[in-house]
Amino acid sequence: MKKFLPYIIGLLILAGGLAFFMYRYSPTTLDTNESVFTVKNLNDITKIRLSTETNTMVTLTLKGKKWMVNDKYEVNEEAMGMLLEALKKMETQYQVPAPAEPLVIKDLIRQHNRCEIFLNGETEPSKIYDVGGPTADGVGTYMMMIINGKMARHPYVTHIPGINAYMTQRYYPDIERWRSIWIYRENDRTIESLKMEYNREPEKSFEIKKISGDSFVIANSKGEIALQPKQRHIHQYLEFYSQLPVLFWKKKDTAAQDTVLNTIPYCTLSIKRTDKTESKALIYYMPIADWSRVQVDENTGRKLIYDIENLYISLDDKKDFAIIQYHTWGNIFHSYDEFFKKPEPQPNQ
Repeated sequence: MKKFLPYIIGLLILAGGLAFFMYRYSPTTLDTNESVFTVKNLNDITKIRLSTETNTMVTLTLKGKKWMVNDKYEVNEEAMGMLLEALKKMETQYQVPAPAEPLVIKDLIRQHNRCEIFLNGETEPSKIYDVGGPTADGVGTYMMMIINGKMARHPYVTHIPGINAYMTQRYYPDIERWRSIWIYRENDRTIESLKMEYNREPEKSFEIKKISGDSFVIANSKGEIALQPKQRHIHQYLEFYSQLPVLFWKKKDTAAQDTVLNTIPYCTLSIKRTDKTESKALIYYMPIADWSRVQVDENTGRKLIYDIENLYISLDDKKDFAIIQYHTWGNIFHSYDEFFKKPEPQPNQ
């Protein structure tokens, strides 16, 4: 019996250590006030405020069934979906070990994305926590609850099961990231009138006006309503406005952008909708840049002056600035004469 005593003692020590570890880090023993970062019912969320330690901030508010950014723009559906996925599915893996806590807390104070969650229309947030950077393996994310205006006792590591990526960027309050990519999602039912002005080639310009029900007329650059194309040609053209996105939004804060805005636009697009709202967009050629995919004219071999794949667009009286692609916008750049040609067949028809 004595010869087995050292082995028995070793097993008892190992079992004790394992029991302590399971007790220490088991989700059932974590302080739920400071370790649960999820929301049980996403339908209860009516507002989310995201900010950084430098006070960069966006507010996401549910208006009816639609999420809005800063009460001005429709939300980017993909970004919103990723945030709600985190709020629903993430799990707390473990409390940060005591030796590492001081450094993790220091990093969280220095740089974080703060998330404030408001439920059921309440004016005060029901949950506030700071989101830090990734763990060393790039899978976990450091988070720390804010309780009664103070940091909780401990930071934690969280993750989304099945996703090998940290969550920090899902909480970053960049307005350009959170804005919807869609500029136009119109059709022949939502458009009351549409005017396309080609500023350098005015003879190509035209204006389409609804006269009744689903009937439209088109005027030439002089405003003359003479020979009319078939109605299906106009309806087909208006359907091109159903999905027109930006490639990405840009902050209007550079001299290069100001230079572009001071040039003559390629075209000016004005839309009046049946709900009485209006929109005006100025579309500009984009000067060739180092990152432009096509640099030379394939026919002459000469270096291009303008990017042949991308354009700039300015909206809201030049307050908003973005890049769009010919690939998705090319169909709307009709000239007046093209309405009298046979339209291209539509997909799935």
